[in-house]
Amino acid sequence: MIDLLLALFSLLVLLLIFSRRWYLLEKTSLFGKMVLKKGLKLQGRLTREDVEVTAKEMIPDPSTVDPKLRVKGENFFKKAELELKKGNLAEAEKLFIKAIAMDPSHLQAHARLGAVYLNQEQFAKAELFYRKLVLAVADDPVYFSNLALSLFHQEKYLEAKEFYEKALELDSSRPGRFYSLARVNYLLADADSAFANIEKALSLDPDNVDYGLTLAAWQIEKNMHKEAREVLQTILSHWPENGEAAEMLKQLDAAAHDDNQTKGETAEQ
Repeated sequence: MIDLLLALFSLLVLLLIFSRRWYLLEKTSLFGKMVLKKGLKLQGRLTREDVEVTAKEMIPDPSTVDPKLRVKGENFFKKAELELKKGNLAEAEKLFIKAIAMDPSHLQAHARLGAVYLNQEQFAKAELFYRKLVLAVADDPVYFSNLALSLFHQEKYLEAKEFYEKALELDSSRPGRFYSLARVNYLLADADSAFANIEKALSLDPDNVDYGLTLAAWQIEKNMHKEAREVLQTILSHWPENGEAAEMLKQLDAAAHDDNQTKGETAEQ
């Protein structure tokens, strides 16, 4: 019974961590880390067929766009940027769409609109724009990572894994990418890769409590209680007031006490 409660508590901790770290967006000029409301409220959900990028939809070369239209597109883009600074996402979205309509080669407009859709939890729409971007710019890890993020929130885990790995091939300096890949690995039942990647994230950002708590929760789920205890004790040695780590350790102690009691009762019989 204690083991079941321990597993359930670990799951609740994971849900809490993932909700407060809902977005680990890459650092762009106006979209760094966005913290959104809890819950998944997709707006304008698209089907899988809708997010396939055809040749016609691909971002064209700027040289193929009328210079006058490019000027108009840039004007709309600048207006959209101002709306972003004010926090007016809905108005910014409209202006970015107009910018792209005038100048479909405007990479920044595509990237900003994709980020707006991520922020609005319109993940399928975000996916469409980031698919275009990774086709147009094959060496930008931010685009690959944000495409993976949009796929992750649609539960397209295999594709998310592929694009997180590509982002890491291009730039392995950001711990958040290893953490995100670890989450995908775990959901795909690849525990070995999940542990390897979250430990890599911790090696790059050892002070990140959420990484440590996630690792401990996964270890508990896999009955790696000794390893989980060590992680939690390390967290509490640096942050003694961390309630989640303290409660998880308390649950581990209760589970260990219950096991010892059961063993004692068996021996007496």
